[in-house]
Amino acid sequence: MDVVTEQTLCPIFENAIQTPQAPALFTDERTWTYLEIDCAVNALCSYLKRAGVQKGDRVAFIAKMHTSTILLFFALFRLSAAACPLSFRIPKEQIESRLTDLSISHFFTPELLPLTDESTSFETIELKAPATLLLTSGSSGTPKAACHCFSHHHYSALGATHDLKLESSSRWLLSLPLFHVSGISILLRCFQNGAAVVLSSFPTPEAIAKYRISHLSQVPTQLYRFLKEPDLTFTHSLQCLLLGGAPLSPDLIRQALEKNIPIFTTYGMTEMSSMITLSEKHPSTVGKVLPFRELKVEKDGEIWVKGKTLFEGYWDPVKKTVIKQESDWFPTKDLGRLTKNGELEILGRKDRQFISGGENIQPEEIEQALCTVPGILQASVLPVSDPEFGKRPIAFIHDETESHTLESIRQALHRTIPSFKHPIAILPYPEQMGLKPSLSALRQHLSQIPEWALRSQE
Repeated sequence: MDVVTEQTLCPIFENAIQTPQAPALFTDERTWTYLEIDCAVNALCSYLKRAGVQKGDRVAFIAKMHTSTILLFFALFRLSAAACPLSFRIPKEQIESRLTDLSISHFFTPELLPLTDESTSFETIELKAPATLLLTSGSSGTPKAACHCFSHHHYSALGATHDLKLESSSRWLLSLPLFHVSGISILLRCFQNGAAVVLSSFPTPEAIAKYRISHLSQVPTQLYRFLKEPDLTFTHSLQCLLLGGAPLSPDLIRQALEKNIPIFTTYGMTEMSSMITLSEKHPSTVGKVLPFRELKVEKDGEIWVKGKTLFEGYWDPVKKTVIKQESDWFPTKDLGRLTKNGELEILGRKDRQFISGGENIQPEEIEQALCTVPGILQASVLPVSDPEFGKRPIAFIHDETESHTLESIRQALHRTIPSFKHPIAILPYPEQMGLKPSLSALRQHLSQIPEWALRSQE
């Protein structure tokens, strides 16, 4: 078969044939079987074709946590049109420029799309057809659109199934946004294995208890809130709590393991269709490389990756085309090292390093040291200009105790890092930061703070 036209059955359709009455999606309003959700996707395909959506089109939408958003993804996959999910946090005045940059052919509001309609059967998906354009700011804060074929998402899910202990009886709570690859990957993993996705507006503990959740993805801040619950008996159904997306506090991991929470840690990125490595109950590493991926660490410590999950390239808004990867290997700009048993340790970002008084400083090293201080669950370190040293580190922290001072933190850091790496100021995260603080947003926030206010803490 010609690789360009290689096809696979849509996983929703395949389950609709094999187990039509099995639950595919739980919402607070109803339970969707695989047969019902397949019919709804088919109907949506017919509607989109009448609306003019064709193979190769780029279709944008605000990706809210809604049933229709999930259906729209798979309708577009079946039509070989690329889904361009946009964050619901994007200011309205910026949407038009995003649509122009991505050369969008259609823009829909998923919640207004019909879920029942006269339809014909759309059963297959072209593996090599464009499937998603996903905006990723990386560490620079400049939006890039990573372009994926469906095969990338397919192999990403396929390679993670065994290690995640995902089965047809599993239920995964959709707690990560659908404009990120992390949220989209949950859909593919579940539907490829005949498992169920749970989309609930209930608080996480209530949703876990109500739907007997087996799998859950969280970032560290979510885990912190999770562990504050006075009674954790509702977690008995959990088989996997997947952690990623931010540096992990060893103290937070320890608390979770002591309470028998089945912690899995992962390292991944948008360009590799989500997860690259996975580790179970091991707080100091992010585990071994998953199937269909490869990884190497260069002499300078930079992590390079390749495999069947690697993206096609970034969308060029000027040339209106995908800038293809020149090599099979992709430089991540992440720094790491491999342990003797082949597990990966993440050391930081190559492009975040700065020089202070002639010394190289890796912000992530300071962040990890800060997270070993009892009560500090999250930290982000940035450089500020200094007339004597060139640059000095400051830190935003999430302090569970709310009692730490700069002096108490420096005293605690003396055990782990030299004094020239100690922050000259500590600040609380801005309230609007959300679950995964953006470095670009923190830089902007920091630029509005007078230098004297930072120096006053020393």
